[in-house]
Amino acid sequence: MDPLTILQLDLRSPLVYCKDETLSPFTPTNLPEESLFCFDLAPDQYLSIEPAEDPYLGAVLFAGTLPLHPDTLAGPQVIELPQGTYMFAQVRELLDRDEFIWMATEVQKEGLWQRLQLEKQLYLRYLVEEGKTITQVFRPYRA
Repeated sequence: MDPLTILQLDLRSPLVYCKDETLSPFTPTNLPEESLFCFDLAPDQYLSIEPAEDPYLGAVLFAGTLPLHPDTLAGPQVIELPQGTYMFAQVRELLDRDEFIWMATEVQKEGLWQRLQLEKQLYLRYLVEEGKTITQVFRPYRA
């Protein structure tokens, strides 16, 4: 796995996607060129400095992909990674579930170490650049 660099990111505009309930976050054959998943983290794990891997990821709250035509985005079909502040990390490879949980918990530990107020949601974003899949983690926080 690539080295992990964890950053604070101020996302100035939301990233907008079209809801797609057929997507599964850890099924590589089912992933489009860019997709977004939002997880609800386990209540007893999302603020733990040593979270357990097994109950860490809660339900997928929503999933989406870029629309074929951006002007088709409207109403309940729109989901987004909202503008705001995030702890952020990425690797230039497709991660499986366990590797993604490791990456997400490392981001959580860094946020807690920096005494940030982490929120309970976790975003997983996949995109393809130069033929390689990139896995990104976004964890919202309040300063």
